[in-house]
Amino acid sequence: MTADRAIVALGNPYRRDDGIGPALVDRLREEGLPSVDCLDLGDAGFDLVHVVADYDAVVIVDAVDFGGDPGEIVVFDPADPATAPDRRGTHGTDPFELLDVATRLSDSTTPIRVVGVQPAETGYGDELSPPVAESLSAGCRTLSETVRSL
Repeated sequence: MTADRAIVALGNPYRRDDGIGPALVDRLREEGLPSVDCLDLGDAGFDLVHVVADYDAVVIVDAVDFGGDPGEIVVFDPADPATAPDRRGTHGTDPFELLDVATRLSDSTTPIRVVGVQPAETGYGDELSPPVAESLSAGCRTLSETVRSL
């Protein structure tokens, strides 16, 4: 840990749009955001619990099926049930459920946001679908703005 805030990517880059989180974190690493660690946790599991406990603020980026248009980006506050989507992550580990466990275990008051990108395709393949690939620049801006706001 070298910073007080973290952007955490979840997702599998070999499941098409499920790889949007790692793709965005790779781009942000190149930009070098000050005081922000960019982490790729893949299909995180309970590693996410430790991240929440170790940082002063956390932004998670993942493919989230919230019923939007492919490539659409939404920022969720997991502490506010009104903003949590009905449909969730696209892989076995639901980031919203993990965050609930993390905050209960660590008794954390860490501000957390989830930046969700609506996937189009999550089958096997190592390329993002065209509408999700087109959202990369907007996703980087959204992540930068979100982490700075915490």
